[in-house]
Amino acid sequence: MKKKFLNFGLLLALGLTTTVLNSCDKDDDNNGSANSDNASKITATNVACSSTQIKTAKATAYWESGDDYSSDVIAQAPYQNNGFILELPATLGDKYLFTIDMDDMEGIYVSENNFKSSFPVILRGYNGDDNEIGYFYLAEINWSWHETSWIFVDRDVTIKGENVDEIYGYKYIEKYDLTLKKGWNIMYSNDEDKAEGYNMYMHVSTYSSKKPSEVNYTWYFYHNCYDNSSANVVLKPAKNSKLFSSKLRGNKGK
Repeated sequence: MKKKFLNFGLLLALGLTTTVLNSCDKDDDNNGSANSDNASKITATNVACSSTQIKTAKATAYWESGDDYSSDVIAQAPYQNNGFILELPATLGDKYLFTIDMDDMEGIYVSENNFKSSFPVILRGYNGDDNEIGYFYLAEINWSWHETSWIFVDRDVTIKGENVDEIYGYKYIEKYDLTLKKGWNIMYSNDEDKAEGYNMYMHVSTYSSKKPSEVNYTWYFYHNCYDNSSANVVLKPAKNSKLFSSKLRGNKGK
């Protein structure tokens, strides 16, 4: 049976958004619910940049087999009253789970080296013809990027520590404070670029299972913001060369 290995930072980052929405009307009273007491239930309310075209919200999970890869719908719910309530399945098949490459985890404590994790689920919006028209995100958008995501693990695992890598004068730092339970978990991530001295720059990615108290999360629908001329959409710098240089790897094993 083929085993799938993945840099953990890459696994988490590739499931997160690649855009920053700098201007979009939203409800100032909305601090979007992540249902932290029930990670398998996703409740979206007061979605900013919503669209009357949205009829269904679907959660998709990524998989790969050899050179083939795609994502499948694992849950869906009607989009009503500017939001949705979506129940994730109690279990997730092994085809969606990846083993982490421990060679890239220097400085990180992992309680269960053989645990498997899914990519963060992608929440997609569909119109009345069942065509995908955009993505949903629960985030705070400012000088740094705070986002919420849902991942599945096959056993209890604790991941803590800091990994630092330096490439051509650019430092990449990944910080982990994750206590994950078997099943679905909510993960809070933060990406930020900083200057360190005259000619040193660093990108810091933080992953935690603890919801930050100072962050005001809002649900966004990406596609509608992208088409809105009042929205300033720029590329998110979190997709850095270190993460992209890490490749999905497989070897033969039983």
